[in-house]
Amino acid sequence: MTEANLDLARRGYDYWSNGDIEGMLDLATPDIEFVPAIAAGVEGGSVQGPDAFRRFFADLAETWETFLIKVEEYREFGDSVMTVGRLTAKGRGSALELDQPWYTVLTVREGKIARMESFLDRDAAEERARSEAGS
Repeated sequence: MTEANLDLARRGYDYWSNGDIEGMLDLATPDIEFVPAIAAGVEGGSVQGPDAFRRFFADLAETWETFLIKVEEYREFGDSVMTVGRLTAKGRGSALELDQPWYTVLTVREGKIARMESFLDRDAAEERARSEAGS
């Protein structure tokens, strides 16, 4: 197990928590793909490429007054890192509030984040991380 992938994941989440999307993109491949658990579950699909990534996070900021993910654990599976944490969010202009477990699988390619997929279910995240490690 290398510390490099874990460090990359930590730095990525540090950028996210500070609202530094460009910093996150500096750690990503040019063809970054992000599969957000909530939006993908409702709308389907994924966010691909830096411009779509920026738009997604701009839309997130418009929709949510707060959207915070606190990562409590980083686990490496080959070239993937699974994060275990908690999502808390409050809708902008609504009473909607979230407080739930949150899991993400980051796939690393050539020292950069190539894919991020978030999950609301730990077993599903672990299954994805194991399958990414086996590919």
